[in-house]
Amino acid sequence: MQRNKLPKFLFLTLLTGFLTSGISAKGEELRSNPFELEDRVWTASPDKLQDLEGLVTKLIQHQPSSAFGHYLLAQLYLRQFKEEPTHLKLLKQASELGQQAIELSPKEDYGYLIAAQVLDLMGYPENAFDILNFGKDELRSASWRSSFVSGLLQDTNTWGKRSIADFERSLKYSDTHANIVVPQLVKVLQRSYAGDKLVSELLEWRSRYNHLDFDLSLAAAYEQNANFAAAHQTYREIQKKAPTCHKAFIEDAIILHSQLNQSAQAESMLTKLIANENVLEKHQISLVKSQLGRIMLEKGDFAQSRRLFREAISKGSNSMEWLTFAHKSYEKQHRLKDFSELLLELSIKIPGSSYLYALRGEVLSENLALHDSALEAFESAILLDPERTEFHNGLGLTYYRMARYDEALTSFLKATHIDPQDATSRYNQACVLSILGRSIEALGSLREAIGIDPRLQQTARSDKDFENLREMQGFQFLTNPRSSASIRQP
Repeated sequence: MQRNKLPKFLFLTLLTGFLTSGISAKGEELRSNPFELEDRVWTASPDKLQDLEGLVTKLIQHQPSSAFGHYLLAQLYLRQFKEEPTHLKLLKQASELGQQAIELSPKEDYGYLIAAQVLDLMGYPENAFDILNFGKDELRSASWRSSFVSGLLQDTNTWGKRSIADFERSLKYSDTHANIVVPQLVKVLQRSYAGDKLVSELLEWRSRYNHLDFDLSLAAAYEQNANFAAAHQTYREIQKKAPTCHKAFIEDAIILHSQLNQSAQAESMLTKLIANENVLEKHQISLVKSQLGRIMLEKGDFAQSRRLFREAISKGSNSMEWLTFAHKSYEKQHRLKDFSELLLELSIKIPGSSYLYALRGEVLSENLALHDSALEAFESAILLDPERTEFHNGLGLTYYRMARYDEALTSFLKATHIDPQDATSRYNQACVLSILGRSIEALGSLREAIGIDPRLQQTARSDKDFENLREMQGFQFLTNPRSSASIRQP
């Protein structure tokens, strides 16, 4: 049975009205080149969309009869909606702007492109393609945009190979925006192919269209295939072709250090990048400083390494990513004492971060056996965020390692009070109760833990904390694989 279709222009009556005023420019002057402005609307990072909204609004204010301006603003709203799908007002505003673009220039494709994307987001892909096809019939001339949007819709509806054909048609137009089309094409290629096949596809596309994204993707494909020499060579070619492509320098330095045993050359490249960090994106600054921090750590320059990691984490857009990277780097070099000092500096630099205290407590207790200092760290973490079960569990484990079992049990009980489905804390309760000789209670907690997470059944079989229970029939039942179904919680 065929699904009922919406009339081709139902979107015109579904969402009516005019866009209200109130969008102000964000301080950046309107660029005179509309070609470049369209590139930015399609390709800018999500955090730049608000600034672009002000620029495009200025364009409409200067040219109120411009269907192009209405199309650009609608496209921004669609991008914002994809970032925040609960903000349905953005979809409504985009649809209204698309309608206005059609009314202003019914023989141009701008409004039809917006209408098609709105319908697709509303769950009507067939109608979206109807809109695109209708536009093609009525327009004075075809546009690269229609083929491009068709490719996007094909891609979102899992027709990957068909979207590649649409993107290629779009690239053949003399006025096409390769900076918009190629990144989307590369994403489809990366999803459609892998290994040597992806490399050969990218080589073929690169031979036909001279665009940096094909080069960067080719280098990444070589790297995924563990062909690090070829990846390095490709990044070098990019550096000569595009000296301002900082991504090529950064990725090349990472390969030189981690795969080709050329740390000195990598250090030199990264140091030069940091010397001009004002030209780097925020994420790139943290990436470069983290990589350089790891090299300094390996060289034994611990003060410099700590400074670089501290700056990467405290000033980065994704602090957890760089914190995890630093943790692994210090762990690999067996310098977790230095890492604990870094965490202490960061907790001062980033006040109110409970996770930093908890992580420091874990390192101090589990890795360094500095339990008294670990207790202080976990207590600070709990003071800042008392409802985190993992913090109470960490505090309990510290007491456990100190053989202060009554206090450990109190912490584990607090964790399960906060989250009754915390299997780890219930299991730890069972361990401590067993050690304390409270066998019946221990079996009860163990049963609850296994009921929540059946994998703990195997863990319990070899856990020395259950020596007091090992000969008990109840323990043998709980740890018998054939008992799993009757233990598991409904």
